[in-house]
Amino acid sequence: MYIDQAKFPQQFAADVPLAKAKLMAVGQRPITEAALKEASGAPAWKNVPSYFVYGTADKNIPAAALKFMAERAQSRKTVEVAGASHVVMTSHPAEVAKLIEQAAEAKN
Repeated sequence: MYIDQAKFPQQFAADVPLAKAKLMAVGQRPITEAALKEASGAPAWKNVPSYFVYGTADKNIPAAALKFMAERAQSRKTVEVAGASHVVMTSHPAEVAKLIEQAAEAKN
């Protein structure tokens, strides 16, 4: 399974410059059957402090589901990036890096 290259920019990376999104589309790797069937084990978020960043325009996972996941994990800080796609780390690297730095500096 993979995202059709022609649909990838709009579906997966709508807020990324088109040339970069097309490059991402051709570089994607299909998901393996093992990845879909492998047991995940105990969720790390139950024992590890969590931080969460997501885009409100994610077309792969609804923003409401992402917000629920952050709340369920008792995220110490959640950053909701207005208009960001599924690849918020590519389209809004400064916001993502800032959250990573805050998490690294936190006294757990």
